[in-house]
Amino acid sequence: MKIVIANKYYYIDGGPERYMFNLTDYLTRLGHQVVPFSVAYAKNQPSEYEQYFVKPSGGGTDSKLNKLEGGIRTKLRIAARSIYSYEAKRALERLIVDIQPDLLYCLNIVNHISPSIIDAASKYKMPVIMRLSDYYLLCPSYLYLRDGNICTDCERGFYHALRHKCIYGSMSATMCRVIGMYWHKVIRVYRNVNAFVTTTQFMRNRMINAGFPSEKIYHIPTFVDVSKWTPNYDNDGYILYFGRLSPEKGVEYLLKSYAMSTTKDLLLIVGDGPDDYVEQLKSLAASVQGKQITFTGKKSGEDLQKTVYGAKYVVVPSLWHDNAPNVVYESFAAGKPVIATALGGLREQVTDQTGILVEPKNYEQLAEALDRLSSSSDLVVQLGQNARELVEQKHTIEAHTEHLIQLFNSVKGTV
Repeated sequence: MKIVIANKYYYIDGGPERYMFNLTDYLTRLGHQVVPFSVAYAKNQPSEYEQYFVKPSGGGTDSKLNKLEGGIRTKLRIAARSIYSYEAKRALERLIVDIQPDLLYCLNIVNHISPSIIDAASKYKMPVIMRLSDYYLLCPSYLYLRDGNICTDCERGFYHALRHKCIYGSMSATMCRVIGMYWHKVIRVYRNVNAFVTTTQFMRNRMINAGFPSEKIYHIPTFVDVSKWTPNYDNDGYILYFGRLSPEKGVEYLLKSYAMSTTKDLLLIVGDGPDDYVEQLKSLAASVQGKQITFTGKKSGEDLQKTVYGAKYVVVPSLWHDNAPNVVYESFAAGKPVIATALGGLREQVTDQTGILVEPKNYEQLAEALDRLSSSSDLVVQLGQNARELVEQKHTIEAHTEHLIQLFNSVKGTV
């Protein structure tokens, strides 16, 4: 099967890209031809298909739209492309004509590519499957979060985002996003998606509540490549957070709860984020008395894996409806239990057999969970063994791909 996988980045920026490269490798091993479609950023991995990639809005040196510079005409052009990119549509049409793929699998295409490529595929009667890793079809900020609290106002209308300037605190950026979401509804661009893939039941239910047809929404849990992780039930005695350092991730909540706990275990914070916010976190950490808190910056590859192996357990203190973060299943694959907030897909990932769920912003409850795991080596090992067994049985790349290929085959005959 020839499969086009579309994603705005063709380099590792986060979970969607790790998913894309791991899936691409496995599909290729199974004999499928995987054709990437992306934006031609300077950071990209090399690809024989990069001639079809879309020219970036900012010249290729920076892939983050909120960091691009330029005058009003440049910004208007970028805004228009983020809503409906004719450049991306033409580029994909050229790829389809030249390569004759069987289907289009969309990952994160928001803003940089836009849903215009759905129309390109539809024009050539090519099935479209879209995987959802956040709430960009339902919430202008993608997070269901405002001022640090869960917000679902936009389920009653996207215009609510304008009152709060939900995108970068900017009225113009928020207006662009809201206009785009309403325009996509007007032109019914998502009607040509043959199937939506959600990684959690929570996301599936949200999509159905928003009016998307339930018969088009398939729950296929995500995976971790367990062959790349050897469970380690020993540890070096530290608590680990790894991931992006941004307000919705709840690191501030973790630091305050850690300060209230009685544990003397080192707290290791691995990741990066906006400079001003990271400095704010470091300042808060410096005020914690009698504790050890270390910020390492971002890690990846073997360096990150080694750090996870050394952890006693992992904390995922998200304040938003986190969908299905890779850090949970990666921790499980390493034999590490997880403490997580009872929000979104985390409630499906973590159970009392693999970790501890706590209420968001309940500092006392999180502090108690930290103390419980820090003081019980036997419990840590038992939960870690359960966690490893879970991913081996239900969250392998083999199981995920089998379900995905079944879906691909089922939609091929419907166009």
